[in-house]
Amino acid sequence: MKAILGLASMLGGGRRLGDARAVLLIAVAVAMATDTAPVRAASFGTVRYDPNGDQLIVTMIYDGTNPNHHFSIQWGPCRKLDQPDQRGHQTIDVSILDEQWNDAAMTTYTEIVKVPLATLSCRPATVTLRTAPDFITSLAIPARP
Repeated sequence: MKAILGLASMLGGGRRLGDARAVLLIAVAVAMATDTAPVRAASFGTVRYDPNGDQLIVTMIYDGTNPNHHFSIQWGPCRKLDQPDQRGHQTIDVSILDEQWNDAAMTTYTEIVKVPLATLSCRPATVTLRTAPDFITSLAIPARP
């Protein structure tokens, strides 16, 4: 605030505090007028394992200006659990990323994303799905069918 007050007094010599407030209000109005709608990251709707297709069926919920968002899948490393009661069980993270993450949040859309598991050797496992910024959900997948 001191910087704004200093700028206001610098611009017009001995301007009053009311003039500084006017400058601040104008700056805020310009910022609001030129700003786009806020961006909201994708989140998860229903997440389930489909044993017939050996895949995850994930409903993504996202805001944007168009329904044509594409989602990429990034697998993390497979981690074996060290607890005695969890022998043979593993965990793995998968990030589902919206490739249009910065699309202005105008309308809410949903899209079904299918994540094939046929080549996943980390099984049985708890799969933790993540999407930006911090939406997380987990589910168990069985050993290979």
